[in-house]
Amino acid sequence: MPSLDQFRKRVLNDSLFSPCGLADAMKRLGFVQADPIRCPARAQDLILRHRVKNYRAGDLERSYPDLDLEECYLYAYGFLSKDLWRVVHPKAAKALTDEHRETLDVIRQHGPMHSRELETHVGGERVQNYWGGVSRSAKMAMESLHNRGALRVSNRNNGIRIYEVAEEFQSALSCEERLQELMLVTLQAMGATTRRFLLSELSHFKYLVESIADRRSCLQGLVDAGRVRVDIIDEVEYMSLDSGKKRQRNADVVRILAPFDPIVRDRTRFEHFWNWTYRFEAYTPKSKRKLGYYAMPVLWRDQIVGWANAVVEEGRLKVDFGYTGRRPRERAFREAATLEVGHLAKFLRLGERDHEISHG
Repeated sequence: MPSLDQFRKRVLNDSLFSPCGLADAMKRLGFVQADPIRCPARAQDLILRHRVKNYRAGDLERSYPDLDLEECYLYAYGFLSKDLWRVVHPKAAKALTDEHRETLDVIRQHGPMHSRELETHVGGERVQNYWGGVSRSAKMAMESLHNRGALRVSNRNNGIRIYEVAEEFQSALSCEERLQELMLVTLQAMGATTRRFLLSELSHFKYLVESIADRRSCLQGLVDAGRVRVDIIDEVEYMSLDSGKKRQRNADVVRILAPFDPIVRDRTRFEHFWNWTYRFEAYTPKSKRKLGYYAMPVLWRDQIVGWANAVVEEGRLKVDFGYTGRRPRERAFREAATLEVGHLAKFLRLGERDHEISHG
């Protein structure tokens, strides 16, 4: 079995593949998590900028209508291929309500539309949403139909979803086979993770396989068939896909990672790999934050040595680095950090020198 250092390098090398085109990167990742917070950019853009050549904030949204992609919920909400979307759907769901049928009829007749446009046809009653707040009933109906696969996101207007009626189809896979495909693409996107984490992240797919024992059996079937690799690292069992490729990354590189980057998202693995606790604090009261509103982990070589908070003020990027211990003292680190901030500025369509750096 590999050592922790060897295994950590393999996970990093698999995830941080050589930058390629957007369509190829989406195929390599399988799934990219989305998040609406923009600080300094949305999570999906921050994830893709390390993996797509010359990527700029918003490129995925602009290119989405021309790519064979869907917006959907896997282990989180995000972007995936149309083929994978057909594995997630159809869902076993209750019959359509009268409101659902009316919504679908309107969109079939008038074409893709935003919820405000739908309101002009069906009204806009205010109702309680999933989070206890209040939303328009038209918006809720569209989101419900999107969740069950009856509507799809055709494009976005300034980040707002525009919906159209989705294709109807019948899956040729059994429910167990569908769950196994979802397990495989989750491992493809996330990299190595524990059996417990994987099953927990996909627990909402119980409409495919209801029993947790049967879901465990589906995963074990992939292991037995050699489709999922098992490694024991420091007595921790990790499940992963074996690409069979040996990749090398440029060692002296700093990368500022999104809070939902595949390298970061599994917080238990994060603590095992780097021996400190990262927390996403956007929803933590300001007085209780330790890292910052949108602190982004900082990867230096094979170590995540701290975090960075980045904001754009008056057309200038300001990046404040924090560290779990002492700041790396090598000159190479300071130069690499400066280069990475320049790349971040360019990604945000600022001048590469339009930035300020501070090291806390």
